[in-house]
Amino acid sequence: MNEYGQVEKGLQRKGLAVTFLASLLLGSQYVVIKVGLADLDPFLFSALAMSMGALVMIAFTLVRGTFTLRIFRTWEAWAAPLVSFVLVTCLYMGLDLTNASTGALLIGANVLIVAPLSVLIFHDRLGWMRSLGLAVGMLGLIVLTTNLDFSTLEGGQLLGDVLLLVATTCIALTYILSKFALRHMTFDQWVLTIHLFTPLPLFAMYFLFGSGSGADPSMVPMIVYAGVFCTALPTLMWVWGLPHIGMVASSTIILSESTFAVFLAVVLLDEPLTWEMLLGAALVFTAIYLVVRGASSAIAQKKV
Repeated sequence: MNEYGQVEKGLQRKGLAVTFLASLLLGSQYVVIKVGLADLDPFLFSALAMSMGALVMIAFTLVRGTFTLRIFRTWEAWAAPLVSFVLVTCLYMGLDLTNASTGALLIGANVLIVAPLSVLIFHDRLGWMRSLGLAVGMLGLIVLTTNLDFSTLEGGQLLGDVLLLVATTCIALTYILSKFALRHMTFDQWVLTIHLFTPLPLFAMYFLFGSGSGADPSMVPMIVYAGVFCTALPTLMWVWGLPHIGMVASSTIILSESTFAVFLAVVLLDEPLTWEMLLGAALVFTAIYLVVRGASSAIAQKKV
C-alpha cells in the first residue's frame, strides 16, 4: 500500500471512530429531550438548545479562522437552516407526542432514505455486504425499539409519528446537502450554517404558538447539554467523518444512537433491560460491521 493509501485508510478509521462517538452523544438526546419537555415548551426548548449550538459554532469558527460571510453566498447555506428548522421542530414536537421507542425507530429509518438517494443522486454502489448490513440494521432497530411488541406503533400517537417521519426525512436531506456543501466549505463552516439562523424561526414559533412561562434557571444545565453535546459537537464530528466513510456507512453507524439511547434510559431512568433489547443491540452492531467491511471492500476495489 502506498503512502496515499495509508493516509486514506487512516482517515477512514478516524472517520468511523468519530462518527461512532457522535452517535453516542446523539443517543443521549432522547433522555435529555424527554426529561426537558416535562417542564419546557418544545419550541422554546429547541430554540434555546439550537442557540447554544450556534454560539459554540461561532466561537469554534472564529478560533479556527474559518468564519467568513462568503459562505452565505451559496444556496446550501440557506437551505441548511430551513431543513434544520423543520427537523428540530418535528423532532421535539414528535417526541413530546409519541413514545421514545417509536421515535427512535422512525429517526433511525433515515438510513433507508439515505441509501437509495445516495445511489440515485451520486451513483454510489451499495454492494451485497452493505445491502445486507442495512437490512440487518433495520431489523435490529425494530427489535430494539419495539421489543417485538408492534402494538407500540398503534394508538393515538399518529401525529407524533408523522412528525418524526418528517424529521427523519430531513436528516436524510441533510446528508445530501452535506455532500454538496463540503465541496466548497470546510466542515465547521457547514455546521455553522446549519445552526446559525435556525433559532430565529423556533423563537418565533414559541412566541406565536408556544405555552408556558419560560425556562426556569434550574433547566440551564440541561439546555446547555442539549445544545452543546446533543447538537453542535456531534454534528461537527458527524460532518467531519462523512467525507471519509461515505453517506451509507455514516448513516448506518448512526443507527447505533438508538442502541445507546435505550441503554442510557436503563441507566438513568431505571428502565428494564430485556433480552429483546440485547438482541436488537447485537443486530445493530452486526450491521455496522457489515457496512464498514463493505465500505472498505469498495475502496479496495477502486484502487485495483
